[in-house]
Amino acid sequence: MMKLYHMSRTLQLGDTLIPDYQKSMALVQPFIQALEQSTDCFYGMVLNGKYMYALLEKFKLREWSDYAKWATEAVFEFVRKTEFPNSYSRMSSNYFYDNLPNCKKLYEYDWGCESKEEQEKVHLFEVDVDDNAPQKRDMNIYDEAYEAMSGSQDVQVVFECARRYFGGDATAEPTWEILSDKIAKAVTDISVCLRNDNA
Repeated sequence: MMKLYHMSRTLQLGDTLIPDYQKSMALVQPFIQALEQSTDCFYGMVLNGKYMYALLEKFKLREWSDYAKWATEAVFEFVRKTEFPNSYSRMSSNYFYDNLPNCKKLYEYDWGCESKEEQEKVHLFEVDVDDNAPQKRDMNIYDEAYEAMSGSQDVQVVFECARRYFGGDATAEPTWEILSDKIAKAVTDISVCLRNDNA
């Protein structure tokens, strides 16, 4: 059993974390199926405006950035399945952190500009993870891939980033996220650590 940290707006003390509880794999699957046909098929899917808007409407996605996220995730999942089969899937894992300063940095980045009311909806939990070998990945590499997809639809860069990510590479100043699909339970609410400068 390993103790790690997890931030959430919905998790409650004592809850067991459920991988892919938002059913995001359903958004990724069409892109993966295109990749399984051919890279050209995937390129066409990404660049085809008619398909893009059909997908946005079907899944109630409001922005291109949502579409870019699922296309990016699909490349990562395709690369994982075909080249790194022993790696955890981003879609079927929960995400954890292993140190409090990193949690606070990410909290301030994601919610620092939100109202106090919105900030207080975010909780930080200490969790027991039934996994002796969770996998540490640099989320900065994923961010590079997302920027390449959303900014210029550069699929080749996304593929390169996916290989670096699952290969365990790191940027000069990595931001580590820890993936595990094993049972995890929220055991202590330590949200005060996010909002207290002295914590």
